[in-house]
Amino acid sequence: MASSAKAVQLSSKATAFSIAAIMGGVSASATPESPKAKESLPVLEKFVEDHSEANPSNVKVEGVTEVDAESDEVSTTTSPACSRELAGVECRLETKDLWDKFHELGTEMIITKTGRRMFPTFRVSFTGIDPEWRYMVLMDIVPVDNKRYRYAYHRSSWLVAGKADPPLPTRLYMHPDSPFTGEQLQKQTVSFEKLKLTNNMLDKNGHIILNSMHKYQPRIHIVKKKESSGNQPISSLDAEEFKTFIFPETVFIAVTAYQNQLITKLKIDSNPFAKGFRDSTRLTEFESSGMGPDYSYPLMYREGMESLMQHHAYTRSPLRSYTETDLEETLKQHREFLSKVKSDSKLTAKKLYSDTIQCSKDE
Repeated sequence: MASSAKAVQLSSKATAFSIAAIMGGVSASATPESPKAKESLPVLEKFVEDHSEANPSNVKVEGVTEVDAESDEVSTTTSPACSRELAGVECRLETKDLWDKFHELGTEMIITKTGRRMFPTFRVSFTGIDPEWRYMVLMDIVPVDNKRYRYAYHRSSWLVAGKADPPLPTRLYMHPDSPFTGEQLQKQTVSFEKLKLTNNMLDKNGHIILNSMHKYQPRIHIVKKKESSGNQPISSLDAEEFKTFIFPETVFIAVTAYQNQLITKLKIDSNPFAKGFRDSTRLTEFESSGMGPDYSYPLMYREGMESLMQHHAYTRSPLRSYTETDLEETLKQHREFLSKVKSDSKLTAKKLYSDTIQCSKDE
């Protein structure tokens, strides 16, 4: 009896398994900042949290710190190494309204092996320029983060699909009209319409090399030309007097084919030189028959921008997981759409053929 009445001495660690510990409040050591609290998070949330902590939004590339690409501010950001002589120089993004429209949907830029031009075209103008100096204007494109993305069609949103591919060397693209006189820059707009994006790792044409399904931020650099440098191209900004400008609304995801149909539609509507999409003569000829200019894509599916916007779900959180169920549902919807397009195309082609035969008989 005496032995049964003897109190059992428990380790201090054993309290974690007592009823009081289970029913009681959370230990003070398990705060949101502690490792124990992190272990209680779901696997996906913990992955994203660790991923974010290990990779802050401020990415340092070639001595230039870039701002968070998701910022709502539309201000220019300069490099910490900005020359004092260029401190008064300001840069303005032209066609900003168009860039804003694309940014709202999630801008996509096509990359090809031979190189594809950007649209919207990057056009800028400068103020605060000294008319007596000469300047070089350059552009480069750097990764926003170290993530790879995937587009979920049924959600109309981009999802994080994993870690980014190994980073590619950053190329500086010098505007072909450089160097500019200060007087020239005061009066004209600098357009990077000849700049091309490629996924060819062995490119020797000076194109900007990017990874598909990765997010990027273009940057503009203005460099005060040294008299002793001649017209030699600039491969690094380390030894130059320069100032960098970043426009968050120009962030884009590099793709080999457009993922968001709204982006496709907006590019067609906004770009008079949209390759492979617009041919005004043939479009007029076949518009009444419902057949697309390439004889395959019915015009009935080319909805107006307003209609598409009404049905578009703005669920663009990059933190959503992409499950196997999501993939099956996406593939199912895609097959149904292709089946419907194929069926309607056959009916339209058959009707067009019948009308042609009838016209021949009438003649």
